[in-house]
Amino acid sequence: MELLFAGRIEDYIREAAIGADPCIFVHVPKTAGTSLRNEIAGFLQPDVNIVVDYTDTSRSFHDRIDDSVTRFLARSAPPPVRFASGHILDRHVTRIRARYPGARFVTFLRSPVDRVVSDYRYQRSTRHPVHRDFIAAVPSLDAYLDIRPEQNKMVQHLVPPELVARGDAAACIDHVMRGYAFVGIQEMYPISFRLLTTLLGQPMWPRVRENVNSENEAERNVTPEQIRRIRDANLLDAALYDHFAGGLATVRDRLAERLTTG
Repeated sequence: MELLFAGRIEDYIREAAIGADPCIFVHVPKTAGTSLRNEIAGFLQPDVNIVVDYTDTSRSFHDRIDDSVTRFLARSAPPPVRFASGHILDRHVTRIRARYPGARFVTFLRSPVDRVVSDYRYQRSTRHPVHRDFIAAVPSLDAYLDIRPEQNKMVQHLVPPELVARGDAAACIDHVMRGYAFVGIQEMYPISFRLLTTLLGQPMWPRVRENVNSENEAERNVTPEQIRRIRDANLLDAALYDHFAGGLATVRDRLAERLTTG
């Protein structure tokens, strides 16, 4: 990403191109990942969706996702995986990289306020398998904002927990810059999608939007005080987002021209 942010677009596309080795999409919740996954899986085969059974409440999410990654790594059936995705964490990235040293890791980020509100609304919706349990346990957005494990969720997925605990935003940014071939931005979804598919050798514009909350921005009914609380509770996510969104914004026009005509 350093090459891209420096304006060396052709160098970046050449260096970050994804070939025969697996492309691993680290899907941070509510960052347009469901739509992305389905479109990429449509042409990059074989693919694996690393999923957990959300209706199994007998064990923690962490235990269940660990088991899912173990099953993914244990698969031996040919042909080799070309694309895999899931709500995996940095420790899983480490395990997958050891199994597939040539794998390229990609992800998407979203404005922290919008991502938090969208995640809260999704977990209350009928599309979430355990939404009734969630509503009973978390009766309001204000209650949700007090739950520490729900804070800085983008960084939690992409960065080792020791860096998260230190609260070192610069170290978190550096870790993602070094470990990811591509970081897209939900608010710049079309150009981000086009760039990723270009790296995959199949340049295309997005056609699908799935698993999207019905509320639009004007209807989300979030107060200025709640917005302030979200920002204060997600400072690491905000720093990570600002770095990558700012970097992409600086080259957006040149990138759009290259990806449209190049």
